[in-house]
Amino acid sequence: MLLYFLMKSEPYKKNIAVMIHLFSTCLLLCFIFLSSGVTAEPDSGRVLYVNNITGNDIFDGLKPAPANDGKTGPFATIGKAFASVCTSDRIEISNTGKPYKGGNTLVAAGGTAEKPLVINGNGALISGLDLIPREKWATARNGIVATDFWPMSNMLKSYEPIQHWIGSPQIWWLDGKPAPNCTSEEQLNSTSGGFYWNKPVRQLWVHLPEGKTLDDVVIQVPVHSTAICINTDFVTVKSLRSMFSWNDGFDTHGRGKNIVFQHCIATDNCGQGFSVHDTNIALYEDCLAERNASSGSCDVNECHSVYRRCVFVNNTFEAGVYANENSQHTFENCLITGNQPFEQVWQRHSSRMNFINCIIAGNPRNPKGLVSLEHGTLYFRECTFADAAFVCQLSGMELGSLSIVRSIMTRCTEPFLAIPVAMTNRVKLVNNVYFAGAGVKFGDRIFGKPDWAEYQKLSGLDLDSRWEDPQLGGELNINMQSDSSVLAQHRKNSRMSIGAVLPDSVWELYRKTRGDVATPGGIIKAR
Repeated sequence: MLLYFLMKSEPYKKNIAVMIHLFSTCLLLCFIFLSSGVTAEPDSGRVLYVNNITGNDIFDGLKPAPANDGKTGPFATIGKAFASVCTSDRIEISNTGKPYKGGNTLVAAGGTAEKPLVINGNGALISGLDLIPREKWATARNGIVATDFWPMSNMLKSYEPIQHWIGSPQIWWLDGKPAPNCTSEEQLNSTSGGFYWNKPVRQLWVHLPEGKTLDDVVIQVPVHSTAICINTDFVTVKSLRSMFSWNDGFDTHGRGKNIVFQHCIATDNCGQGFSVHDTNIALYEDCLAERNASSGSCDVNECHSVYRRCVFVNNTFEAGVYANENSQHTFENCLITGNQPFEQVWQRHSSRMNFINCIIAGNPRNPKGLVSLEHGTLYFRECTFADAAFVCQLSGMELGSLSIVRSIMTRCTEPFLAIPVAMTNRVKLVNNVYFAGAGVKFGDRIFGKPDWAEYQKLSGLDLDSRWEDPQLGGELNINMQSDSSVLAQHRKNSRMSIGAVLPDSVWELYRKTRGDVATPGGIIKAR
């Protein structure tokens, strides 16, 4: 009847084409639904369960514990859950105490503005550590075996003065124990059980223990990539910890929007702790990055990111936080401290970074500057800078702009700021407090407390700024004291607060991983 109706209607050819299109579409949809075993209406809003001890990837994932039918129960892997999830589902990952394998990327499904897809980790740990297959090893020379190894440690890979692994984080494991990190072939030759990243040839070399072969030992190194990578929209990732990733801890890629990470911890990874790419829009809340072999966060391309109440501490080979290309970022109530070997904040290309109520403190073991500006925008409001060689030194080659407003700069061994006269119109300094430092270098001259008024008149900068002891104390001797200082009283009595006061939750997060040791079996907490 449908064919007869279409043939009798005008225009005939157009209706025939419509009929063929509709008929073929119906056939295709029927084939998809019949072959996949699902109905035309998506089964959204389900809960999928993952348990790497009691689960099995042949199960349906719909129950937290296995049934007796051999079909019902949790999945064993996060990857299986990601492959099975539908729009606005929820994934519950059991914290079994046994690490899950990394390299999990969500590329489909996602959620909606009304109901995001939620991935709840319940504090579970994801590890990139694994065995390298026997066939991937070759003999380099007598007693030394080699395999390809080229981790995503961007800055370290291109840094010519260092041609080996830096030793932190500890990523080499032999028979479940930390193996020595050698910095040269000569040291490897004399170190039984030693590991050497031969960076020029992109290989890992291992000096097998005396009398041992590859069949006699268990070698574990970072093999799996990012713990969790989200490439879709409206997804919330909660309460997960990443370690030993060959790449980053937690990532986004693509054109996703409204991606949220909450209470996630990234430690001991070969890349960054957190990274946002492409045109994604991502929010990190109450997250921590420590001992990663790149920056705590590194966001690139044209992405937008917001970090709230986050901690970036003791990351080992880049900055604390790093923005590149045309990306845009806001940091609110964050602690950025102890990262090495470069500045705590890196702004590169035309990126824009805003810091509101943040503490940015140096690494006493390796005093450098705190902030590096290139050609973009850096804006600091109600921040505290401390314990470094300097806050920021501009050479005049930069094309960017620097604003520091209602902030504290203290305990620096060199002038807090170096400002070329030609950059005056691209520097904004308003209502700041300076203490315990050499002053500000404007042009070729350093102005300290005695000649501050002259500096203000010559430069037109810092007209509302002054020298005053902020009486910092508490954690890291950097908290604004609540009662005693003049600035604290000013904060209480005025909306025009100066310096940072971090929420207690940020300091609790900072203390959370102090002394932790990451091992193949999991995290050993400090006593």
